[in-house]
Amino acid sequence: MTGSLPTVGVVMPVRNGAKTLAAAIASVLAQSPRPDDVLVVDGGSEDGSAAIAAAFAGVRVISQAGGGLGAARNEGIAGVEGDVVAFCDADDRWTPGSLALRLARFTAQPACGAVIGHIERTLADGETATPQQASRLGQVEPGYTPGALLVRREAFHAVGPFDEALTLGSDSDWFVRLVQSGVRFDVLPDTVLLKGVRGSSLSTDVATYRRELLEVARRFIDRRRGTS
Repeated sequence: MTGSLPTVGVVMPVRNGAKTLAAAIASVLAQSPRPDDVLVVDGGSEDGSAAIAAAFAGVRVISQAGGGLGAARNEGIAGVEGDVVAFCDADDRWTPGSLALRLARFTAQPACGAVIGHIERTLADGETATPQQASRLGQVEPGYTPGALLVRREAFHAVGPFDEALTLGSDSDWFVRLVQSGVRFDVLPDTVLLKGVRGSSLSTDVATYRRELLEVARRFIDRRRGTS
């Protein structure tokens, strides 16, 4: 990018996402301005996902060293180049113009450390939603999920890395820590992400998700009390 706009690095974790990965990458590369670096973190895919990503000009691919989604995000942040960091999971898509909208807020508000847009839940290609998931399709809501986030690198470090010990709750834990960090973040009314719903997604492990969200809530309370 040129001028006063910060450089942008995009982290895209993938594991066996061949059905949707190309559309996710295309939605990122179609942005204007275009991101300066796009890094796909492949978590041992067996369906050719790494080759699909590598076929796109300007996209780099690395093999994930650790395990889990939190580790993939952390490794991507460490490896991607850019003053600000964005995310797009392999089964999601950025909406047209979503990067420009978020960057504009940084330009207008230099004190803003992170920008969050809204998301719309859509059914990922070739997937069948559970009844609970189906009831949320088409809903638009604030995007407290990495794909709707644009964060200055120094603000990310102030909040800290994703917790790799949490299987399903690492994203929720990070956003709770953002809220408590004192880092200024703005929520835009615009829809910046089409969030792909998969019946086979990790979030369908309801018992684990609930257990980890309880742990996230406990940590939130401990931080408020100053005991952690």
